[in-house]
Amino acid sequence: MHASISTEAPSSLKVGAGPWLVLFMLAALYTFSLVDRNILILLIGPIKTEFQLNDIQIGLLVGTAFAIVYAFLGVPAGRIADQGNRKLLIAAGAIIWCLCTIGSAFAASYVILVLLRLGLAAGEAVLTPAAHSMIGDLFPREKRSLAASLYTTAGLIGPPLAFSGGALIIAGIEAAKAGGVQIDMQIWQLVLLAVGLPSLALSILFLLTAREPQRTNEHGQAHAVTKRDVIRQIAAHKKMYSGLFLTTASAGGFCYALNYWTVESLKRDFGWSAVEAGSAYGPVVFVGSILGVMGVPWITSRVKARGRMDAVILVTMACMAMAFPSLSIGLMLPDPVVRLALIGLGSAAGLGGVTNIVVSMQEVAPARMRGTFVALLYMGLTLLGAGVVPVAVPMLGDMLHGLTGGLATVCGALSAFGLLLLWWIRADFEREAIAGFPVVGARI
Repeated sequence: MHASISTEAPSSLKVGAGPWLVLFMLAALYTFSLVDRNILILLIGPIKTEFQLNDIQIGLLVGTAFAIVYAFLGVPAGRIADQGNRKLLIAAGAIIWCLCTIGSAFAASYVILVLLRLGLAAGEAVLTPAAHSMIGDLFPREKRSLAASLYTTAGLIGPPLAFSGGALIIAGIEAAKAGGVQIDMQIWQLVLLAVGLPSLALSILFLLTAREPQRTNEHGQAHAVTKRDVIRQIAAHKKMYSGLFLTTASAGGFCYALNYWTVESLKRDFGWSAVEAGSAYGPVVFVGSILGVMGVPWITSRVKARGRMDAVILVTMACMAMAFPSLSIGLMLPDPVVRLALIGLGSAAGLGGVTNIVVSMQEVAPARMRGTFVALLYMGLTLLGAGVVPVAVPMLGDMLHGLTGGLATVCGALSAFGLLLLWWIRADFEREAIAGFPVVGARI
């Protein structure tokens, strides 16, 4: 049974304070989620000491524990986002992850810390699929790619803010303690509180001010999309979709590797403190992220304007080709300045490639499946990047030239694999683009 639905441009719909303010809050939540997710990376040293952990246990904590829940809840969250109330879904998830971040400051054991990490993953899993689905109904077609790009761009602030901002918080706490201020809690506990409380305040603000936008459909009919619809759509274009999903996982995988282990690599190779390594890496990854997330989609739009329907693939291939030598060789260089510069270049390439593919879902995925398709992208990215990579790097490091050798090997292999995947699907993507990315079934 079909129900009619308005095809009026979503920009005219009432959504509380307005579409752009809702987008701003979504983007801010995305930034804060990445701060809460990445802050543990800066605290590896004191957490290892507090709970007597090794590198593999740390990898399981910061990566694998998070990835398992995040990846497998993402797709159900995307399905709910395509059919349910996205505002309530996002607000509930945000409040859960914030409380888990705050609760981690009081963890009495490694097991409790892992359980809270699982809770953080569950809360964060709903955000991006629901946000992309919401953005699709907040804005008319001609503004969706811009809005989706702005949301994705906000994510680039998160990791560098965790590293640089976390370093400043640590330095401030150390200075306060040196000045005689009596603080009973450990520094790592205070840092978790400092990042968790602002996130919680923003989550409550979003819950109180945002409104659920009316759903729209270009075909003029509403249709409850089933799992079978999603499977049929993917099966009809399986080569293109599988290539895009796997490339996103590969590019995102080496970005995760850099974020998880670069700070620790710098500390071990150059004898830097957490404050020094975080302060150095934060600005590098921020600049690289800006160049990649904003520059790569812009270049893609210019290439597409020249008539190349496969612009997304061509530009992302160039990103993978640039990342391979920058990381596989650059990470092994003895000069910290040159190494950091090449890490920034590799970050730009990887994040630019991921952004290119995620933003393309506004065109490649059917309107009523955007949340599900974005969730599938992030599922693959998270399973590989946050699940396998954090453990693979130290394991390979034990067999090669230490932690840095494992990091360089993983980054080089993933960038090369992504390049091969894009070459494999280029012709298929161009053919589908020329056909207008056909949808299986006129109802969707």
